[in-house]
Amino acid sequence: MAGQPRPTGRRIVMGKELRRLRKGVGLTLADAADGLGFSEAQLQRVETGLSSLRRSQHLRALLDRYGVTDEDAVDELLELQRDAAQEEWVDEFKDSMTPLLMPKFVGIEEQAREIRAFHPTLVWGSLQTEAYARALFTMQQPVLEVTTESVDKAVGLRMRRHGFLVRDEEPVKLIAIIGEPALRHIAGSIEIMREQCEEIIKLSERENVTIQILPSTGNRYRFTGDFSILDMGHVLPPQVQADNAWGALAMSGKPRDVGIFSRRFERLSASALAPEETPEFIRKLAREMT
Repeated sequence: MAGQPRPTGRRIVMGKELRRLRKGVGLTLADAADGLGFSEAQLQRVETGLSSLRRSQHLRALLDRYGVTDEDAVDELLELQRDAAQEEWVDEFKDSMTPLLMPKFVGIEEQAREIRAFHPTLVWGSLQTEAYARALFTMQQPVLEVTTESVDKAVGLRMRRHGFLVRDEEPVKLIAIIGEPALRHIAGSIEIMREQCEEIIKLSERENVTIQILPSTGNRYRFTGDFSILDMGHVLPPQVQADNAWGALAMSGKPRDVGIFSRRFERLSASALAPEETPEFIRKLAREMT
């Protein structure tokens, strides 16, 4: 893992611990929040890592309700709360074009030890060039009825995610499977697509990036949705992320969910071309573009 957990990671750690303490004393969210100055909905957001309790007295009251009296334990959680309450760089990209959970996802993606990702119809986000990303978001602009500023923010966030792969210190390890249609569907122009193809080949040469292509032909395992599995090392449990038809993003750290998507990824990987076949396959496809 790259460095210490950033605010998103600390919020998740805090939420996980508070959820464990609450369940340990058999309280519901409503019972835990009753009369403490914050709502049940807010506590739920805290437990899922979406926000943090801003006031130390709220956390102290909650810990008292959970029977936590050891001062060292209380002080440790208070320090974690202070760190978790910090604003993250990703907050500057919050916008109506960005799914609600995207800041949380990007926050933990930044510090992931390894990401396994699959997309059947688009180039995976962190592999995208700026021109390709802009073409995709521009196509969505009239559908979502958002401004050009929103498009700029979305592109900026995507480029920051791209930076996780190419940073000098401890770049994120990515194992990506891309469906062949992702490279055949023209986004913006043929020139943009050829540039994107060149970028994928370039990234595939990095030690921390492995890319496979799932051809459209042949009797191969298929899956219609995109998803990623994030290995967070020892600090956080593995997380699985998936998009839905409403343009929202869902995340789960439940072992069963992570297990299902891990097996799904293994099947897709076995059905895809070997990583060493990726460059030539993409070069051939780029030459065929008209």
